[in-house]
Amino acid sequence: MKKIIFLLAITLGMFSCEEDGALDNEVDNYSGPDVTYFTDGASGSYFVTPAEEPATIQIGSTTTSASDRTFTVVVDAASTATSGVDYSLATTSVTIPANEYFAEIDVQGIFAGVTPEGTNLLLSLEGNGPIEATYNLSIIQLCESDLAGMYSVTTTYGYHDFLPTFSTNTQDVEIMEVDDATYFIQDFSGGLYDGGPYSAPYGTGPDSFDVTFTENCGTIAWENQSDPWGSVVQQPGTTSTVDFDSGVITISWFCNGYGENGVSVYTPL
Repeated sequence: MKKIIFLLAITLGMFSCEEDGALDNEVDNYSGPDVTYFTDGASGSYFVTPAEEPATIQIGSTTTSASDRTFTVVVDAASTATSGVDYSLATTSVTIPANEYFAEIDVQGIFAGVTPEGTNLLLSLEGNGPIEATYNLSIIQLCESDLAGMYSVTTTYGYHDFLPTFSTNTQDVEIMEVDDATYFIQDFSGGLYDGGPYSAPYGTGPDSFDVTFTENCGTIAWENQSDPWGSVVQQPGTTSTVDFDSGVITISWFCNGYGENGVSVYTPL
């Protein structure tokens, strides 16, 4: 579980300590009032990846108690983050156990809902005793692209000149990384142009249908790519995507020159 590291920032003179640095290193030396606080201060950032590992927010108390202390987690109406879209909370209460100083709140990000621009989740606590401040958690979608490697690709053709012969084809291919989130595939046709029925009559080969594409948060896209007879585009009405759980890539392509098209499914080897 990822944990956001929190630092306690306390204004000079806010609390009374028996000696300098008591709150930093010697909690037992604290002699002020019992105050509950977010140990990270006022704010933090949570980057949600496809793995959706939760963010852990820590609360602390300046003193211990002989009994458990339970607080209600309150979401401020000024939050721009939406429950069930950007995040979820498994519980709206948090308990500092007896004789302990700290407890934790888990915030579960929802990758499909949160955006790269981010939203803010404003939290506060309600319970017995003084409670200091609120906490502003910025929830931001972080897309990590890592598609390079070997795949088994199966292509189902919607149209080409030799159907129904060669209606499907399976072969191994390599997806090569060009730059961050940018990749290269040799023979985007899945074998139709390289070793398939187009090779002999039309003279196509390994370099006849090379495509460079990008991946952004699970969506595959490309522009200014072509086969020998015209541009190659996303098949109308479809989306090319990556399944983050399985790593399977599904690409639907269409050749504007003569209408060749197909759906290629790439399974990691």
